[in-house]
Amino acid sequence: MNRRSFLYGSAAALAAAPGEEIRTAMIGVGNRGNGLLGQVLTQTGVKVAAVCDTDPQARDRAASRAARDNPKVLTDYREVLNLKDVEAVVVATPCDLHAEMAAAALDAGKYVYCEKPVGITPEQVDRVLRAARKAKTFLQIGQQLRYFPGLRDALRQIHQEGILGQVFVVKAQRHSTPPRPDAALRDRPAWYDDVRRSGDLIVENAVHNIDVCNWIIQGHPKSAYGHGKKYLPKPIPAGTVMMDGFSVAYQYDNGSYLDYTQLYLHPSALKALANGQWYVIFGEKGAVHLTHEDAVFYPNHAEPRPMLTPDLKAARENAMADFYACIREKRTPFADIRVAAIAALTAILGREAIYRGRSVEWKELGVTV
Repeated sequence: MNRRSFLYGSAAALAAAPGEEIRTAMIGVGNRGNGLLGQVLTQTGVKVAAVCDTDPQARDRAASRAARDNPKVLTDYREVLNLKDVEAVVVATPCDLHAEMAAAALDAGKYVYCEKPVGITPEQVDRVLRAARKAKTFLQIGQQLRYFPGLRDALRQIHQEGILGQVFVVKAQRHSTPPRPDAALRDRPAWYDDVRRSGDLIVENAVHNIDVCNWIIQGHPKSAYGHGKKYLPKPIPAGTVMMDGFSVAYQYDNGSYLDYTQLYLHPSALKALANGQWYVIFGEKGAVHLTHEDAVFYPNHAEPRPMLTPDLKAARENAMADFYACIREKRTPFADIRVAAIAALTAILGREAIYRGRSVEWKELGVTV
């Protein structure tokens, strides 16, 4: 299979052989769920059979948006799972509900696209793992960076072509500028700032970037140590409200090391230390500077060279298209239950290291992946 077929084959297969209509239910149609609903509506051979949410305004908005499919409008997700003609469900509820709903959907024989994280505690992750092992269907996790064509090709060059040789150290960051003191607070639901529901910033948000780091290193950490807190407008210890800054050092079983930092403290004028999201991968033959749109290889003793063609830089992710292609082709998604579990558990490991103020080992989580 050539590079282009590998990167775009799933979407092409879906367009070429749509097969029977896949009836899909949306569980949770708030901000993220409404965005996913828009993607579902663009898929060939897919019908929105039901929308479910406890918020009447969100339900009405989603039902109106999907009016062409005349969906059922429900308030209890268990009613969705009782719909015999629904083959697939999309779970986009608050983070603390993902595991319960995803496991129940798998138990009900549905294909599941679940927003990240798959769980916010080890027990929740284990619940979904157990359901997935018994299911005849599958779960695809919303770690959509796995479906960025540029990232996939850069990682192919690192893993399959071996341009770096052995990967030793990864340094990654996600930095943002803090809001102005006089700016209105961002409109976001109350559950987001409640760490008992969101899992805190590292689990709700950084799990995307941490998953890419696991993908780069091709494994999961054996231990983590970190620190963080809510810094602005005044410092508040971690574990009470959502952090706005943290750093975690991860040691991996294969000998690799990850240093990950996320800060909403980056002044806009501080250009010497780049803002935004990036990964620097250090190996025996040099280093790769990787973003979600570009990749450059820096050999140890030669000039840097670009790794991606312009069409790869411009290509968009196709996670939802691949979800339906996997259903039709009866194959496992690239971002499957194992990816989901390892990403969530890595983020949880880092959070617990921060909360406990000590090094925490993977085996302490008590989950077999």
